[in-house]
Amino acid sequence: MPNLNMLNLIKSHKVFTIGLILTLSLFWPLFWAPFFSHHDDVQIIRLYEMDKCIKDGQIPCRWVPDLGGLYGYPIFNYYAPLPYYVGEIFYLMTGSLIFSVKMMFVLPFVGSYIFMFLLARKFWGKLGGSLSAIFYSFAPYHALDFYARGAMGEMWALMVFPALLWSFVRMGEKTCIINLTVSSLLTAFLITSHNLSAMLFLPILLIWIFILMLKAKTRKFFLYSILAILLGVCISAFYLFPMIFEKNLVHVDTTTYGYFSYTEHFKGFSKLLERSWGYGSSIREVPGGERDGLSYQIGWVHLLGWAIAIYAAVRLWRPKRWLAVAIIFSSILIALSMYMINPRSVFIWKFVEPIKFLQFPWRFLLIVSFFISFISGSAVLVLKNKKILIALIVLVVALNFLYFRPEKFINVTEKELLSGEYWDKQIKRSIFDYLPIFAKEPPAELAKERYQILTGETKIIDLKEGTNWFNFKAETTTHTIIRLSQYYFPDWRIKVDGKEVPIEYKDNTLGLMTIILGKGSHQISGRLYDTPVRVVSNFITTVTFIVLAVVFMFQIKRIKKWLLYYRKRID
Repeated sequence: MPNLNMLNLIKSHKVFTIGLILTLSLFWPLFWAPFFSHHDDVQIIRLYEMDKCIKDGQIPCRWVPDLGGLYGYPIFNYYAPLPYYVGEIFYLMTGSLIFSVKMMFVLPFVGSYIFMFLLARKFWGKLGGSLSAIFYSFAPYHALDFYARGAMGEMWALMVFPALLWSFVRMGEKTCIINLTVSSLLTAFLITSHNLSAMLFLPILLIWIFILMLKAKTRKFFLYSILAILLGVCISAFYLFPMIFEKNLVHVDTTTYGYFSYTEHFKGFSKLLERSWGYGSSIREVPGGERDGLSYQIGWVHLLGWAIAIYAAVRLWRPKRWLAVAIIFSSILIALSMYMINPRSVFIWKFVEPIKFLQFPWRFLLIVSFFISFISGSAVLVLKNKKILIALIVLVVALNFLYFRPEKFINVTEKELLSGEYWDKQIKRSIFDYLPIFAKEPPAELAKERYQILTGETKIIDLKEGTNWFNFKAETTTHTIIRLSQYYFPDWRIKVDGKEVPIEYKDNTLGLMTIILGKGSHQISGRLYDTPVRVVSNFITTVTFIVLAVVFMFQIKRIKKWLLYYRKRID
């Protein structure tokens, strides 16, 4: 009987199953070689550092010991950490860094397909949902993030986009605590997966909620929706609030000027239409200068899907106006996003200052790819000939399949990745992104030793270090000044013989912590404590999560019945 049920399920979702198989086929490079090259070649080392945090009991992880040139780095205080927490689960289960990083790519990619199907099915039915999901999997920007840029955070955001809209559609159908909880968690997932994508998408989500409210015609839905977003913000507070309120503690502005200024990366409309593919860098093209090495295409079949969707909106305006509104809303966002990529939109970028942190205007292809894929499924409502629909699927697969491959494969072991040239390259990459503000410049080379004795005669004994702590013994025969190979960052505290001592960090351009020891035997310990902002943020996340979990459990009928039974017995 179970096998028969499974067979019936597959038959009823035939196109979905075919699309899922096609999506899984795009993972072939993951089995071709141990690893592959991409722009953001930092996933291995970040997961490795996250693993050190978890095993050291530093939860949530904020400070990692090896990045920043081996001087330590507050990366997860600022860089969205959710993919790496999930990757850590795979690493603890398998013991393989490479496999775990691959799963960090696979999970959001498959999730994108599934959640797009669930969302689009609500509008275009099963067949239309499958068509939208296939278009989403084969979107050129998905290939760019996966195999060219290695943009882990964006890939997770691409998964959460459809999941989030789907959850609010469900809440419009049934406004209840369970759907509220799901929407809250997905809001938190978006924020902690990629903060820049959240900055782009949350305003769109608010408009989406407003449109759904007009359809639902109930105030309760609107109140639950706003509450869901607020709860999502509170769940992600452990990351979101320190990232916002402590951004003045790192050189975050270095991510917005020079090469990373948005002014250097505008693209004309022709770039979005041409069928080219490359693995180079994004640059500003000038006559006679270097050519752009990256692809920014939307995809010819996706543009065709958009055209069919606009035709569908016209046809559906009277019989199914709600569906036409969804297509028009999506089309406006697609057109606006394409405009934001064009240099003519520079006045908007200057006016809305926070979007400068997007760095690359072509990040708006996140929005373009998502909404074009979503409304392409509406083709099933106006193209009744199944051969045409099959042709669309064949075209999008045939034209885009070969984009899903890396520039080169790497035959390397995990041991090699964590040593020698590979190790140095990963440690040095993006060294200035979240460098503590107390360091006036990045280090010229990696730290060669864990401390320097600047003056005096001292013997260091029994040095031990964790991710955010250290301790050692010092036998000093004269007045001694020791400089640790550790950036200062609030709230590092150092104790000598159990008493907190002043930390000097302004006497050197790297902002390294320096302490003074008198003659004698000393026990020195140091630890990075949470600032008040981090303490409050952790508390908000913890309390919100517990309250939401308890309220959610009360909505499960079996648990509710069990609790009511024992309450009566107690009474």
